[in-house]
Amino acid sequence: MLKAWRERIYAKRSEWSREKQQCPEEYAGMNKDEEMLHLEVEKYLYTIHPSFLLNPDVTRALHNWLLAYSQGRSIISLHVSSEMRIAFDFYKTDLSEFIRLLEKKGFTFTGNEERFLMVLLNKLSDKNYHRYLARYGDFVQEIRSLEKAVFRYLEVVDDRNRLESGRIDFLHNYLIHRGLLPSSYTTKKTKKLVKSLNKMYADDYNVIRLEKSMHEIS
Repeated sequence: MLKAWRERIYAKRSEWSREKQQCPEEYAGMNKDEEMLHLEVEKYLYTIHPSFLLNPDVTRALHNWLLAYSQGRSIISLHVSSEMRIAFDFYKTDLSEFIRLLEKKGFTFTGNEERFLMVLLNKLSDKNYHRYLARYGDFVQEIRSLEKAVFRYLEVVDDRNRLESGRIDFLHNYLIHRGLLPSSYTTKKTKKLVKSLNKMYADDYNVIRLEKSMHEIS
């Protein structure tokens, strides 16, 4: 059941991403509720960048929290990962306030939890992609090997942030855009690949980075 839910989430995100690319009039054909949701989420994400929500485990938990919100149920979090704790605090404060603001403006949240989640995640992922593309640049360039592309990622991203959910989501989308990953590939698989190559080539890229730093001094 959990696997099926994850696959549905990934499929919807991929479908909406394709629709956005195919239709330059992003809000064409939307009803007023949908248009308001898209516009308000866009404005909200100008005020905050919760990239931890792009963690698939956090996404699943958030879906359950949103259902609990609609049903008026109180929830507690027993999760121990740092991103999950941050996400739970975010849900209880910032996100709950945003949902109440949407409801005040006339958006019907109950029954639209999944649509709200997908709009939020898609727009967050898109913003996240452009943020890190501007920071790291088109670092793959002429590389046609997936392994070499990830190796290059390990060179340009500092050690502390390589496995952070925002960076992984950026890398995942970037590699798909460059034709090095199929669109069906999940971010969890991308993270696993980064971990594997990070461990395999740690000595190599650390030497390369040291060499570049020393070259800049001379």
